[in-house]
Amino acid sequence: MQTEYILGVPVDVLSYADIIDEVPYAIEENRQLCIASVNPQIVLEGNKFPDALQYIKSAQYRIPDGIGIVKASQWRNGAIKTRITGIDLMYRLLEVANEMEEKIFLYGAHPQVVEKAAHNIAKDYPHLEVAGYIDGYTTMSNKEIVQKINESKAQFLFVALGFPKQEQWLGEYAEELNATVLEDVGGSLDVISGSVKRAPKWMRKCHLEWLYRTIKQPKKIGRILKMPLFFWRVWREKEN
Repeated sequence: MQTEYILGVPVDVLSYADIIDEVPYAIEENRQLCIASVNPQIVLEGNKFPDALQYIKSAQYRIPDGIGIVKASQWRNGAIKTRITGIDLMYRLLEVANEMEEKIFLYGAHPQVVEKAAHNIAKDYPHLEVAGYIDGYTTMSNKEIVQKINESKAQFLFVALGFPKQEQWLGEYAEELNATVLEDVGGSLDVISGSVKRAPKWMRKCHLEWLYRTIKQPKKIGRILKMPLFFWRVWREKEN
């Protein structure tokens, strides 16, 4: 697997199939797969959170989650051609769990959001088992959270605490977790729960999902305003 470095942050050249095809073997061999999303925000702010960045560097898969990462690779004559979004990968992993009749666990998001997401997943994927969920505002200790996840015997763990908290948490506790597939999924549970609508398919195909999110959630405009800085730094790195 080829890896590129965007402003020092590793991003892998891979497809959805590269990850999905590996999952059954990892489960059979009891071999943990950590999947970390990389987007322009993470690249720009990664150095502020060295523990989160270290987790990304140590993960088995670092997916190009954002058209900005793809464009940055193209500018540098890299090999990343398409993005792999965290939520689309999560849907594919849920399909695998459903086919294998495995257990999943959700950790993060608001209490009502994670509860509704768990309900919708159980309805849409009837052959998997939602073995448990914990919201991101729990008063449980990290030790108790790890214990509850392990007691559930879930093979798939989706952590939705947002950057950098989800990467920091996984970096600290991944080795204590018995789950095979660990993915940081950001705001994916908001979409799965129905709390936030995803951009129409035509906008996703045109790589305009960021515009839709900004219109629907104006508070996220700060991320968009950082894009010129991201591309300027990528260009400066390329020129040097």
